[in-house]
Amino acid sequence: MTGYESFINQIPNAIMNRVEKHLFSNIALFKPRTYIAGKMFHSEDFHVILPSAPPPDTYINGKLHSFAKRRVVVFNPGDTILSTGEGVKKEYISLLIKKDAMQRIAEDMGFSSDIRFLKVENPYSGEFMQAMDAFCREVEREDRFPLMLDCMAVQIITLLLREFSTNLNSIREDASSSDNTIARSLDYIRTYFNSNISIQDICNEINMSPYHFIRSFKQKYGLTPYQYLMELRINRAKDILAYGRHSVSETAILCGFVSVSHFSSTFKRKTGVSPLEYKKA
Repeated sequence: MTGYESFINQIPNAIMNRVEKHLFSNIALFKPRTYIAGKMFHSEDFHVILPSAPPPDTYINGKLHSFAKRRVVVFNPGDTILSTGEGVKKEYISLLIKKDAMQRIAEDMGFSSDIRFLKVENPYSGEFMQAMDAFCREVEREDRFPLMLDCMAVQIITLLLREFSTNLNSIREDASSSDNTIARSLDYIRTYFNSNISIQDICNEINMSPYHFIRSFKQKYGLTPYQYLMELRINRAKDILAYGRHSVSETAILCGFVSVSHFSSTFKRKTGVSPLEYKKA
């Protein structure tokens, strides 16, 4: 018995038999190739999805939800999920995280109440994706070590609690000045620059209206938030291309661009050369 049977048994055998799956004490990793439409699902555990492309529209607890690009999707225990994407074939990573494991780590971090994630969609940091990549690589090893995987699972759960909005970290820091609030927005942009963040995401984080935020940010830094984000992404891209290990398309993804063409045109406009020319030089 793995403890994940109640979720697995909801999925037709013909589909589950084709899903790569790795079941551990506190976390389970699945790699489905398609979304199942027209069937209601629920989980007793936390359910986290890392999609390669936006998932199809989905009813979550009876409310229809559409998804943006480059977000991590989180469902709480007991949430009902009904996908409308009949026949949509998109590979993605699915995690089940035991409720008691999430709660135990939250308590170690100083939280005492039952954990609830407040947002279905969440921007993610480079640190979180590096942790996920390392976990997936270790899972694939023939000589994988259970204790190491347990430690990696703890890291992933900790990053989820640190980065994503929950009922325990939703109280906004009381900013004593506008400068402090804008400084917090800068930290947010630097953390999530490689995710598909929007002005509204930042404003939700610092509790400020978009109009007020954009005006205050430009007064303090001389750039709009979008201009600052582009500068940050291009500078990071320069570092990655100079290092030489990643292709232009990989660099675009690592730096948060939604397409290679947008990355290439922005890079050339900012530097005067194409990403490939910069990489060769």
